[in-house]
Amino acid sequence: MALSNVRSMPYSLGGTVFGSGKPVMVGSVFYKSDKKVKDHRSGEIDEAALGTELKEVRALEETVGLSHAFDVIAETPAAMERYLTLLSEGTENPLLIGGLDEKTRVAGYKKAKDLNIQGRCGVNSIGTGTSDDELSSLRESGIKFAVLQTLEPSSVYPEEKTKLLKDKLLGMCERGGIEMAAVDVGIIDFTSTWLAGESIRRVKSELGLPAGCAPSNAAYQPLVSGRITRESARSINVALCTIVQMAGADFLLYGPLKASGYLFEAAAVVEGIKAYGERVSGQSKGRPDRSHPLYKFLPKLM
Repeated sequence: MALSNVRSMPYSLGGTVFGSGKPVMVGSVFYKSDKKVKDHRSGEIDEAALGTELKEVRALEETVGLSHAFDVIAETPAAMERYLTLLSEGTENPLLIGGLDEKTRVAGYKKAKDLNIQGRCGVNSIGTGTSDDELSSLRESGIKFAVLQTLEPSSVYPEEKTKLLKDKLLGMCERGGIEMAAVDVGIIDFTSTWLAGESIRRVKSELGLPAGCAPSNAAYQPLVSGRITRESARSINVALCTIVQMAGADFLLYGPLKASGYLFEAAAVVEGIKAYGERVSGQSKGRPDRSHPLYKFLPKLM
């Protein structure tokens, strides 16, 4: 089928560009073990701690030349509404609505419209299990951006993922009023990282859509089960992110927001070296702007 009403990249979501040639860093907030959250049902949080983290992320963006978005996780509709209200006041970055159930996500779509921030909001994510009712709520909210989840038992290999997108997920975007879609190719373990890289390349070349994934899902699994230390998990997260960056990832779901402290600089170094290599090899399609890590961050290390 055709790509329905979904446009080709790049996209600007609240001033943050997906598909610009450098990845958008996406950090998760208010997840189950987030110590800022005092009550996951009501959405009560330590607002001072949130303010500190938002300030730190803004400083990192400015220092390294990479953009950021928030993956907003909530357990209840009340919590989602509270979180979006706080973030709408505390940051201008894109907000990806990712509640744990449909009712919570729908409450987020409605709140985004009430707050008049739907132009910088998206959904994380639309998948084969997304209902028509949720798609209808998305359309009514005016949200135009969605991450498409291709992590399916029947869609392991790159060609299977592009088929899933063309046969089903892009049509779902049309029903939800989605005009800008980014594809999460999925990572379930270390070895699937290679497949993720190949899938990113195929999605971008065949469909013209930005693609990325969540390397942190694999990196933190052995930490949760007690097989490695936190330091090892962080090192593995950097390694996996580097692999998918070299494949051309347009966004990186890097895990908890606090991980920005060690991942932003690592990602900026990779992007700077990539841009330099593309220039000297003649593969570059144009000169990176002065905000690129090649100019913004690498010179500080020399």
